[in-house]
Amino acid sequence: MDNQERHGVLMHGLGRWLVYSRPRAWLGMTVEIPGLLRGVDLPRGAVCLDIATGLGWASAGIARAEPSARIVSLDYDRTILPRTREYLRAHGAAANAALCQGDGKRLPFRTGAFDLVVCLYGLHHVRGYLDALREIARVLKPAGAFALIDLIRKPGSPPRAHDGTEVLTREELDGMLREAGFETVTSRASFGRVRAVVRRTDAHARRSH
Repeated sequence: MDNQERHGVLMHGLGRWLVYSRPRAWLGMTVEIPGLLRGVDLPRGAVCLDIATGLGWASAGIARAEPSARIVSLDYDRTILPRTREYLRAHGAAANAALCQGDGKRLPFRTGAFDLVVCLYGLHHVRGYLDALREIARVLKPAGAFALIDLIRKPGSPPRAHDGTEVLTREELDGMLREAGFETVTSRASFGRVRAVVRRTDAHARRSH
């Protein structure tokens, strides 16, 4: 494993090609992010963070849902960001988004900066699931929402895949969300994935101020 991967698991080979392909981005922007955002009340001028942005389809979907939104599109893999910029420009979202390279466990933003954080299929790559959830809670405004889609595994199956990613059971994920200071708004699991919208609890909001 090279130095770039000490704090996260990067995509390689065929898996990388599939995840960053245009058909995958089309599915995400036209189906997955609109469905997920139905559980989110985005204010006008919302400030949003897209963690593990990849090609940027979640950022483009947010801009489509709320054209006045301001978005930070963050990825640990700096080599994908030029393609992210091209994708956002092609989908009319470049003016909404600022690109940023960063680690999901050490977000370079002030406390309470965002109305919405999304992380789609990225948390199992961060090498520190709970740390990332706590950072997300920190950078959210007290009334902010966190929307996620991630892989989950069946109870009793190995917690780590061959590439070192950390895939939780649904029960483990629910427990970590509570420990990080979130309460569930909507949650649905199917086909080895969980889709959820959560908010900071009042107790967590008070501790952050």
